[in-house]
Amino acid sequence: MSEAVIESARVAAAHEGVAELVVTLAHAGGGRSEVALDQIATSALLTACNATGPEELIGAPWHKVRDALGVSWNRFNTARPPP
Repeated sequence: MSEAVIESARVAAAHEGVAELVVTLAHAGGGRSEVALDQIATSALLTACNATGPEELIGAPWHKVRDALGVSWNRFNTARPPP
């Protein structure tokens, strides 16, 4: 395994009762890390993995999580390109 993969995924409570998805990544060196995804990132990740639920994300590569986080972050980008 050269790239980290999703080892597990679970729904957790976030601020003000909003749910988030917490994925645990398994790294090649044996390490583990958790990443919390908001609703936008979760939706992007599920779509990218053709998944209908968290259990179907197991084994997905880290870059799909990274890309989903980017989708969520970019929704705040209100800068307009020059005319």
